[in-house]
Amino acid sequence: MGCTMNKKTPQQIAGDNLRKLIRENYQSQEEFAYDYGTDVRTISRYINNGINKVDAIQELAEFFNIPFTAFFIEN
Repeated sequence: MGCTMNKKTPQQIAGDNLRKLIRENYQSQEEFAYDYGTDVRTISRYINNGINKVDAIQELAEFFNIPFTAFFIEN
């Protein structure tokens, strides 16, 4: 049997990076969701399931004033 790695998708990496940005800049997901102008369920879905929409990643990058590509750097 071969060893299988659980490699994260780019969408999952983007969700992980969003979690990190929120932790670094906000007290809670709720606080961020309010500031960003969306509901906390959307933010939770992005974090837990990954961000599947390119336009959502672009908007988040602009909101945090970071390059779009920063969302895809695995830390």
